[in-house]
Amino acid sequence: MRVTALGPADYKRMPWKNGGGSTLELLQDPAPDGGFNWRLSIADVATSGPFSAFNGIDRTIMLVKGHGMVLSFGDSAPPVVLSKPLQPHSFKGEWKTDCRLVDGPIQDFNVMVRHEWGAASVNGFQFVEGQNLTLAVAPLVLLHLLEGSVSVAGHTMSEADTLRLDSETTALTKLTVLSPKARLVVISLKAHG
Repeated sequence: MRVTALGPADYKRMPWKNGGGSTLELLQDPAPDGGFNWRLSIADVATSGPFSAFNGIDRTIMLVKGHGMVLSFGDSAPPVVLSKPLQPHSFKGEWKTDCRLVDGPIQDFNVMVRHEWGAASVNGFQFVEGQNLTLAVAPLVLLHLLEGSVSVAGHTMSEADTLRLDSETTALTKLTVLSPKARLVVISLKAHG
């Protein structure tokens, strides 16, 4: 298994496509056309408004901080309330999406995957000290630690660290929580074919 560790010095602040704010890009896989195959980011949302359109991109979003937001998708799907942290919601990037903040600014975690490239599974976890989790890594798993400290694959992760785990065959690795509490996002990515 190949392990790549990233931290805040590796991340890039990027403007939103619609000009309404910015996002902190944690990691992406560049596509030949200059776009991306997949991307992880964290957005600080200070005001209600429309989301940028990402045609051909499957999006998964989860609340990280704040009191939540209501996402409306026009005629594409019923509105959804995101009020509980670490609960992912998936939708199509081409849907006309509007955000209404429930009670003040929020921070959200975003996973975007080019539909023709592959798919992602996104899960959020909240742990207490001493808890363990066994991760199955194949072919690509990304971890982002929102809070606390954990040990995984021989690496100690601190708050805001990202770990990329690549394996050609299914590999099992143990995650151990080192701090009194920890919040972690686990993303499994798989290319089509």
